[in-house]
Amino acid sequence: MKQVHLIVHTTHYRKGSEQFAVIAQTMYHELKLNHPDDEVRIESIFGKKDLVKIFNEISDKGQQIKAYHFIGHSGMYGPMYGTTDYPEQFSPFEIEKLVIPFSKNGEAYFHCCRSARWFAPFFSRTKQVTAYGYQNYTAFTRSKLKYQRIRTNSVPMYAIGCAGKKSHGLIGAINKHLFGKGLEKLKKFEFQAEQVDRTYNNVAHLYDAVFQDIKVREDEWKWIREHLPKRQDIDVLDIGCGNGALLKELAPRIKSGVGIDLSKDLLEFAKKNNAVNQNLEFKQVDGPQLPLDDQSVDLIISMLSFRYLDWDPLMDEIKRVLRPGGRILILDMIAVPAKPIQYPRLLLDKFKQKKQLKKYPQFAQALAKLVAHPDWKKMLHYNPIRAEHEMKWYLESRFPGRKIEKINVGFHSSIIAFDSGDIQHINDIHLTYP
Repeated sequence: MKQVHLIVHTTHYRKGSEQFAVIAQTMYHELKLNHPDDEVRIESIFGKKDLVKIFNEISDKGQQIKAYHFIGHSGMYGPMYGTTDYPEQFSPFEIEKLVIPFSKNGEAYFHCCRSARWFAPFFSRTKQVTAYGYQNYTAFTRSKLKYQRIRTNSVPMYAIGCAGKKSHGLIGAINKHLFGKGLEKLKKFEFQAEQVDRTYNNVAHLYDAVFQDIKVREDEWKWIREHLPKRQDIDVLDIGCGNGALLKELAPRIKSGVGIDLSKDLLEFAKKNNAVNQNLEFKQVDGPQLPLDDQSVDLIISMLSFRYLDWDPLMDEIKRVLRPGGRILILDMIAVPAKPIQYPRLLLDKFKQKKQLKKYPQFAQALAKLVAHPDWKKMLHYNPIRAEHEMKWYLESRFPGRKIEKINVGFHSSIIAFDSGDIQHINDIHLTYP
């Protein structure tokens, strides 16, 4: 059976596309030299649809992929496609369902920023192949042995992992540009058939102790109150409902509420905490399908859970279950360092946060216990926080004219809020694959 070395590079997502094409050509010549009996194939792609088509073509020809090389940009959950005006990314659910014709000892190389932090090990587990990625950001260079500034877009050119200003500050930038230091080797992840529980099951009791009263999240609760519909005869869906604390507070204000979550243990707490609220129900889900009828809810809320979700397939479901005029409210944490101009706001928010911890001592104690627990840290390892630009570009592109708000600023992360407005105004492009 013919073995294929597949090189894929993106063309439009962000700047660097011209360099990606040159890097792909460099890789092509080297692979042809080192594997003369195998087919080496270069493909430039725009979106997810293009990549699925390539995999299907290789499979239809009865070929197998010996090595898959992706050259492009990456978010925390893997390679990015499309443009920043309308970004695309395979969700974890889509990756799990995607059929890629790897050979028995197939390998996957992700020559893109931070691909070793979450995506490469996830890809290895899911596709049962050896996967490689970089822990740090990548740089364009004339040498794959050390950083050398490029002058023109000519072969050879490489994308290498390299310590620099983004990852190591000023010292990293000096070592990179003046001395060519900081080279990072691709990190290797071999397939391990481990069972990973990415839910809150193991810390459900600790989480429940923290959020007995959702109002302890004062900034988030204030924003939700301000964005709730004025009428009270509404049906609400809470995506990532946890222990049901939000719906418990909303119960007297709404007609009905459904809470969904992946964690069966958290849902048990949700049912217990809301035993007296006959207008609420809680359901476990497994994947981005919503267990509701078409046009059955007026409002969807996702509080501190949207970053875990399968965005593209879920957005199709959100459009399906919302009634005309319905909308989604999203509050979440994003990874972004505070800028100097934000320091006054940061200090004010930190002071406010300390006051809140003193105001709710039981919450403060329970929160400290939760975040110190090793199972909490393990859960976060499998559910990393999204970068600001990932969340911003995705939501603002799907709902033109709607903007993300920052309602709390921290040193390395912030809390954002987003009101989609009328769901009928969504930029409606179907992106779910396969």
